[in-house]
Amino acid sequence: MATVAGTPEKLRAPVPSDVDVQQTDLKVRVLPERNLPPALSEYRDLHYRVAWHDEAAPLIFLVAGTGSGYDSTRMDFLKRLFWQAGMHVIVLSSPSNHDFIAAASRSGLPGMGADDARDLHTAMSMAVEKAQQKLGFEVTSYRLAGFSLGALHAAFVAELDSRLGQFDFERVLLLNPPVDLYASVGRLDALSYTKIQGVDDNDSFYEHIFQKLSRHFANRGNSDIQESLFAEIQSSPEALTDAELAMLIGAVFRFSAADLSFMSDLVNHGGRYVPADQQLRVSTSLTPYLRRALFCDFTCYINDQLLPAWQLENAGKTIEDMAWETSLRSLQDYLRDNRNIAAVSNADDLILAEDDYRFLATTLGERAFLYPSGGHGGNLDYAPVAERYLAFLQGGAQ
Repeated sequence: MATVAGTPEKLRAPVPSDVDVQQTDLKVRVLPERNLPPALSEYRDLHYRVAWHDEAAPLIFLVAGTGSGYDSTRMDFLKRLFWQAGMHVIVLSSPSNHDFIAAASRSGLPGMGADDARDLHTAMSMAVEKAQQKLGFEVTSYRLAGFSLGALHAAFVAELDSRLGQFDFERVLLLNPPVDLYASVGRLDALSYTKIQGVDDNDSFYEHIFQKLSRHFANRGNSDIQESLFAEIQSSPEALTDAELAMLIGAVFRFSAADLSFMSDLVNHGGRYVPADQQLRVSTSLTPYLRRALFCDFTCYINDQLLPAWQLENAGKTIEDMAWETSLRSLQDYLRDNRNIAAVSNADDLILAEDDYRFLATTLGERAFLYPSGGHGGNLDYAPVAERYLAFLQGGAQ
């Protein structure tokens, strides 16, 4: 439940309000040669968020999780937390988000750790250069953090940078990383197929949830929506069951998969959702095409788009080879030998299996901050957890 509900408000780490953070949004054109249809013209530039201090300070890059943008809720919390701790912060969308695929992914097919890392590293270089030119702040050192898929990306970016020697990251923090990416997305895909009695399609599921909410508000006597609404519902007779929570999480990730599949196909002119000769004008509604993409989950994207493209350059190799190359296991020696890298995760994280959890513990040792509960990122704003990983980023006691 922590994956959905998060930390109760009174237990969260205190952060400043958004209006108190000195911040702005900037953009860079990473791939000037990319030709996008008029309907997607807003994605020709990669947009990102910068929070900065007037005095010299370390800068931390934040990489969002699966399908998330730089302005997502979890990135906003981390931005405020790290800014409050005295760091400049640059927040980037996930390479699996539509804006990054269109504006900064060379292949237009995210999902390979090393390739995504090269795209991210280029975007980071351009983003910090533009930010310093526009805002005039001074950077004393660099740090890097990512959540979920963004954590896997952070690991690959750190390994790449250790060979390039550009940022020389002092600290790298992996927040709820997948270990075996393709196995993790398979678990997320499975959630959307959870069976609930009386629910036989998505419309019925949303109607089922709506009816529960309606009964809850009717019993309460008002329809005020507060931040504590979810916790309130879960302590009422209308509490969502484990199966309903699983299906809710699966539905959210299905939309992310559709977004990824649609934009990748469009950038590569695959014609799966939009006919190759169809001109997408500014006035063109994308809804019919996105609706078709909803039938393709993460596994479908991997099998139909990513794997065939990868095998063109890796003849004779299998999907198991591709999966290993983009897993944290392929970076095990690097992760084990670099004491500037730590990870945060939970025993009940839905994207991990027992072997994955053991891999983090044995590879990182005392730099694996492992908790018995918290789900997938549900405790990142829990004050004691935030204090622990913040201390690591600041170079304090681990």
